[in-house]
Amino acid sequence: MTGISDRLTYLYRKYIDGSCTETELQEFFEYVSKPGMREKLEALADAHLENIHPGAEEPAIDWDYMYNRVTRTAPAGGKRKVKQLLAWPAIAAASIVILMAATGVYLLLKEKPHEPEWTHSRFKNDIPPGNSKAVLTLANGTSIALYEGNSGFLSGLEKTKGLKLNSGELIYPAPGSNTGKAVYNTLTTPRGGQFRLVLPDGTRVWLNAASSITYPVAFTGSSRKVTVTGEVYLEVTPDTGKPFKVIVNGMEIAVLGTCFNINAYTDEPAISTTLLEGAVRVSRGDNTQVLQPGQQVQLLKDGTFRLQQDTDTSAVTAWKNGMFAFNDADIASIMRQVNRWYDAEIVYTSSVTQHFMGSIPRDVPVSKLLTMLELTGRLKFRIEGRKIFVTQP
Repeated sequence: MTGISDRLTYLYRKYIDGSCTETELQEFFEYVSKPGMREKLEALADAHLENIHPGAEEPAIDWDYMYNRVTRTAPAGGKRKVKQLLAWPAIAAASIVILMAATGVYLLLKEKPHEPEWTHSRFKNDIPPGNSKAVLTLANGTSIALYEGNSGFLSGLEKTKGLKLNSGELIYPAPGSNTGKAVYNTLTTPRGGQFRLVLPDGTRVWLNAASSITYPVAFTGSSRKVTVTGEVYLEVTPDTGKPFKVIVNGMEIAVLGTCFNINAYTDEPAISTTLLEGAVRVSRGDNTQVLQPGQQVQLLKDGTFRLQQDTDTSAVTAWKNGMFAFNDADIASIMRQVNRWYDAEIVYTSSVTQHFMGSIPRDVPVSKLLTMLELTGRLKFRIEGRKIFVTQP
């Protein structure tokens, strides 16, 4: 058994260095899938972390989740088939690399003193992550850039309209009785931007990059209605006498009080509505779907609905918590997120079909994310200006 442990240690170190040959990579994954290897791999990771930051608090790695994915173990009873998205070695590689990256092992790359010169040359034009910024467009057409250090113009609005601007969040005051005509504002985030909004009824809204919401400065009439584009997460304040409605690309989502996420980017294959709490009714034309917590409904390009059960809601909403989260995500969907958050053009120089899983902070330069993906040995990236080239070796 000592020989196996020594061999696993050797392969692990080469794997972290990114110097495994194809044969060694395959051998490493075969070791990982064997019974009893979890504890040994965990010990190797802990030893590396201790060397980097002696005495640091040990991160919590979800080993059960990782190993279920790596070894493709089906749930008890065998009632659900595990979808084979890709040959298991590539899934295993992405699982180990990204899950370790999320818990601290990525520091090996971040602090490694002798990073290969070819890495520097390919990533010399690094791209910083996005941040809190948006444009507020008033009903009269006036546009105000909202970002740190630009509070001068808004200070006047705070005095006259009662608006408040906290760090990355615009807050509307609760109005008194208002039966007049609704006046609409629009909050828009660019690529590389995100922002939060508190509506007059207390409903909280998170806007992802390249998104918008149009809303009244005071809710009048018998319902509360807003229009959105891109991706938003909402925590709706309950009001049984005035239901909340979201309009997105001709689809209506009606709620009383709930938490849900809408992904309606035009470059995605479907408009996805994911429910975390409460209940919502999603309608388009004669098609209607009522969601329960944990369910997701997708409006496909042909106008039909597709219901997904047991959705990983933490992955869907990870963006609002400052994380990228990939749950068997294909590289194309990952790079669409990169495109929006880093405001980078993606160029594919060959056909790529890889899938990944795990979570990575969104507040790192794009080179860190790309380096993690590269450690699977299945992809290579190059940054030129604001273009990211994706290649399958």
